[in-house]
Amino acid sequence: MLESTLPPDAYGMDGTGRMDETGSVTQDAGFSLRVHGGGAHTGAVPEGFDDIHTHILDACPRARLTEDEMLEREVSRRRNQELERRARIFDAKRRTIGVDKDTLEQQCRDNEAKRRAETVQAKVEDRQLLGVNKMLQMAENTNRQLRHETEKETKMYSLQNLHFEARREFDLNDPKALIRAAPSRIGDDDPRCGPASMQQFNGEDLLKEERDRQQKLAMVHTLEQQIFEKEMLKRMGEGGDAEYAQQCQDVIDLRNEIEATEHGFRKEIMGKYQQGLKDKMTETSERKHAEAMSNQEHNDRELDFHSRDEFLNETRSNRRPDGQISKDSYKGSNRDERVEVFGHQLAQCDDKAQRKAMDGYQDFHHNRNQELTRKQLVMMEREKQRMKKEMAMACVSHNHTMIATKQATAEFHGKDAHRNKVHPEFFEQFGVGSR
Repeated sequence: MLESTLPPDAYGMDGTGRMDETGSVTQDAGFSLRVHGGGAHTGAVPEGFDDIHTHILDACPRARLTEDEMLEREVSRRRNQELERRARIFDAKRRTIGVDKDTLEQQCRDNEAKRRAETVQAKVEDRQLLGVNKMLQMAENTNRQLRHETEKETKMYSLQNLHFEARREFDLNDPKALIRAAPSRIGDDDPRCGPASMQQFNGEDLLKEERDRQQKLAMVHTLEQQIFEKEMLKRMGEGGDAEYAQQCQDVIDLRNEIEATEHGFRKEIMGKYQQGLKDKMTETSERKHAEAMSNQEHNDRELDFHSRDEFLNETRSNRRPDGQISKDSYKGSNRDERVEVFGHQLAQCDDKAQRKAMDGYQDFHHNRNQELTRKQLVMMEREKQRMKKEMAMACVSHNHTMIATKQATAEFHGKDAHRNKVHPEFFEQFGVGSR
């Protein structure tokens, strides 16, 4: 925790400082510190506090007030608030007229400025929103273009490298596999040929292309030789120069010698090549034989281990030393345990059948009682409806009888039967002259 380097009198705690009603501690030298309820420091910085940072001078320490000072401060605040409220209440002009014209105009100007500021702010926000929307649209277009290019590249890659013919198993479904496949043997020196390749089928010509090429080349050489010999014979027959004929013969001999030398070199190279192929085939055969022997040895070891392993042969006990069943070696229950479980299952089935029969018997009696109760209620309801119908019929008959009696009485007394009959004695009590 940081400790302040200010002396105690800087906080007004030594009696020389005084605290005003707002809570600021003021020094006689014109220096004050901001506390809760006070303001920032004012005036010149006293000597000795020049190297103190401003955030320390602007610190807001809690005012150390006693209970009486806090009460006095609250009372003073409430008194000032009450005086301000009374000034507003007891001002007859303000109470009658209200706020003056200048104040209203100032309020109107403030409201208009506020509305203008809000309008400007709304326009700025709209422009920013449009800019952000445009940037988002550009980003969306870029992403869409990038996604389109990526999908296009993926599609092209799939069409070029992932088509049906590029699959690893296409050779199993290739309809032209036999046409595209290499022949079973390519010449007598094919390394794939074994002892069975010594046989040759009738009409088989594996070196047809090479033979045709050599035949054509031999035909060209024969024709050139014949042309050359005819020209020589022609010159000799015409008495040509013997020296020229000798030079031609020397050239022919030199050429024959060169061809014989080339043939020997070619034969030697082909012999070395064949010997290299044979050595390579022998090495490959020996390597494969060694690998086969190694694999056979590993297989023998694995089979021997499998034959002696307790887990695979299920010869290990499936119970631990404490008598509990070992879960990793337990292979299931034996026949006695299964027979015992079967007996429990039969007992459970019998118990379930008895419980089901008892439930069915109880349901039968319950449904029967419900049916009897329903029939009784239906019978009571029908009896009640029959009695209501009889009462209604009796009431109708009684009403008809009353109507008939009333009609007979009305016919007997005439049309004035509803009026009271006036007897002559009623008029005699008033005298004759009164009429």
